[in-house]
Amino acid sequence: MEPAARKRPAKPATGDATPRRTRVDRDSVLFALGELVRREVDLDALLEQVIDTVTRAMDADRGTFYLVDRARGELFSKAAHLPELREIRLKVGQGIAGHVARTGEAINLSHTEGDPRFYGAIDRATNYATRSMLCVPVLDRAGEILGVLQLLNKKGAAFDDDDEALLRALASQVAMLVESTSLYGQLRAPTGGPLRYRFNGVVGGGARMRRVYDLVTRAAGTDATVLITGETGTGKGLIARAIHYNSPRAGRPFVAVDCASLPATLIENELFGHERGAYTGADQRSVGKFEAADGGTVFLDELGEVPLTLQSKLLRVLQDREFERVGGRKTLKVDVRILAATNRNLEDMVARQRFREDLYYRLRVLSLAMPPLRERGPEDLEQLAYHFLANFAQRHNKPVVRFAPPALARLHAHSWPGNIRELENCIEGAVVLSTGDAIEVADLPLPADPRELPPAGRKAGRGGPDLARLSWDEMEKLYIEAVLAAHDGNRSGAARAMGIGRATLLRKIKTLKIRA
Repeated sequence: MEPAARKRPAKPATGDATPRRTRVDRDSVLFALGELVRREVDLDALLEQVIDTVTRAMDADRGTFYLVDRARGELFSKAAHLPELREIRLKVGQGIAGHVARTGEAINLSHTEGDPRFYGAIDRATNYATRSMLCVPVLDRAGEILGVLQLLNKKGAAFDDDDEALLRALASQVAMLVESTSLYGQLRAPTGGPLRYRFNGVVGGGARMRRVYDLVTRAAGTDATVLITGETGTGKGLIARAIHYNSPRAGRPFVAVDCASLPATLIENELFGHERGAYTGADQRSVGKFEAADGGTVFLDELGEVPLTLQSKLLRVLQDREFERVGGRKTLKVDVRILAATNRNLEDMVARQRFREDLYYRLRVLSLAMPPLRERGPEDLEQLAYHFLANFAQRHNKPVVRFAPPALARLHAHSWPGNIRELENCIEGAVVLSTGDAIEVADLPLPADPRELPPAGRKAGRGGPDLARLSWDEMEKLYIEAVLAAHDGNRSGAARAMGIGRATLLRKIKTLKIRA
C-alpha cells in the first residue's frame, strides 16, 4: 500500500480563503494561549492546557506536544493524552514525529498502515490504534525546530488541508508561547544534561532548586503565610508569584509591596490607605494594598525594612485580617493571603529587638530559603545564562545565540555576589556589546581580576575578620564596602551590580554607617 502522506505548501492561515469555522476556532485558541502565558504557572500544566486546547479545536482524539532535546538528539513528549504511558522518547528521525523533527516538513497521513516511517511500537505499548495523523514542526523565530505538534484520529473524518493550515498557524503561536517562557533558554542551552524546569520564569533544575519547587508546590495548595528568605537577587519575588499563580487564588489580585523602596513614613499609608483629611494633602480617600488585594495575595518584599512602629498593625492583619485606614475609625475586614520575603536575618533582628518576636513567628508558618547563585551548581548557572541570552537577544534584535567556551568559563569563575540579578545585568550588557553570534570574554562586563568576598564561613586572611562570627548586618556591611570599592565608590554602579535600587543602597549605607 502506498503511503498516504501529503506534503504541500500550507494554505494561508488567515484571509478570505480560510473557512469561517477555522478562523473562529483559531482565534479562540490563540486568545486562550495568550492568557495562559501571562501567568507564572507550572510549565507542565501550561503545556498540558495547550495540547488540550489545540486537540479540542481540531476535533482530534489525541494530541501530543514533543520537545526536541538537542543535546541528546531526542524528542520527548512533554504534554500528551497518554493514559497508558508516562512519557514517549524518540530519536530524531524515528517515527512520524521524529521525521518531522529532522526535516521540518509537515506530514498528513489519512492512513498510517503501510507507511515505512510510522513507528508502531507506541501503539503496541499503549494498545491504541492510530488510523490518521497530522504532524507539524514548531519553529522558533530563527527557524530552528523547538518541537513537534501531533494530532491523532480526527473524529468522523481524515485531517484535510484546512486542518493542516490551522495546525501550522497554531504551531507558530505555540512557538511564540514557548519562546516567552523560561523553558526556551533551557532548550537552547547545550548542557548535555536532562531538561529540567518547573515554573514559568523560574530557571534551574539542580538539587537545591528542586527542593524549592517541592516546597512551592506544597505551599501553593494551602492558604498559609510563607516567609521567603535569601540574599538580594536570588529570585524571592518570582517564587512568591509562583506560589500565588499555582494556588486557588490565582484568578484574584497579586499585589506586591517593596517595603525597602518606601520611606518609613509612607509604608503605613501604602499598605492600609487613608481617609480624606487624614493629613495635609489627603483630599480624597485612598485604598491601600491590603484592600486592593481582597480575595488574592499580598506580597511584602523586604519585610525587614518595616519599622517597629508599624509592625504591631501588621501583626493584627496577619492574625485577624482586619485594620483601619490612616485617619479612619472603621475596621475593615479583608480576605488575603500574605507572602513575605527578606534578605535580613530576622532571628538576629529579634534578638536585638529590631523586629517583633510575635510577628516573626506569625510570619514563618512556612519558611522557604532561596539558595544564592554560587551554591546552585554550574548547570543552573548555564541554564540561567542561556535564558537571559535568549531574552535579551530578542529584545535588542541581536544575532547572538551562544557563549564562546572561554566566556562560559569566565561566568563559572565569578562568585556572583549580586546573584541572579547581577548575572542578568551582566548578560544584557554582553548582548549589547556583542558583534557576532557568540558572547566573548571581552563582551562580559566583569572585572578581569574580580575582588570577591571569601565564601561564607571561611576565615579571612591575616588581620581580617572571621566571617563565621559576624552578624548578618556586619556581613552585609562588608559586602557593600567590597562592591563599592570594586566600583571606585560609584554608588549607581554598585547598586546595579548588587541588583538593588540606588535609594535602597543609600539607605543601607546610612543604616549600616558605611563610609562611602
